[in-house]
Amino acid sequence: MEKLTTIIAKYSPEPDFLLLMIFLFACGKSVIFISSLLPPASVTLMLGIVAGKPVLSDIHVWAAITLGALLGSVLSFHCGALFCRRGSLKRLPIRFQAPLHRAQTALQKKGMPLLFMSRFLAVMRYTVPLVAGIIALPLKQVYCASALSAAIWAVALMWVSRIF
Repeated sequence: MEKLTTIIAKYSPEPDFLLLMIFLFACGKSVIFISSLLPPASVTLMLGIVAGKPVLSDIHVWAAITLGALLGSVLSFHCGALFCRRGSLKRLPIRFQAPLHRAQTALQKKGMPLLFMSRFLAVMRYTVPLVAGIIALPLKQVYCASALSAAIWAVALMWVSRIF
């Protein structure tokens, strides 16, 4: 493992650029239109964390992941709100309306826990905030759940990266 860390440190980009890349990947993995184009979040972010170990402080890496994930969730939420405001829901095919109704019911009953837990499930990471925007959940509720889950997700990713 030391050899791998040495190679990564030797060829890794500047620390500020590496932090920016970690931030952008964390953000991108939480936005519905970008996430499907990126490789799996855990692998990508783990590589960034491992690459940054020799040159980045843990607090900076944690902040980059947390802020990126929070921004991604907020963008997904506002995309959902914009989608709803434009009246696009009426044009949805029938097959999407029943699942959307079930998601709406679940989010209205258990909004905070679902928003929190969605961070840790790949596809749910961006779809739950999107649906929360569509059904107009309160901003404060969405922002608080997203911030808390992003902070804990960042810690979990960093903890797992310690193994490597």
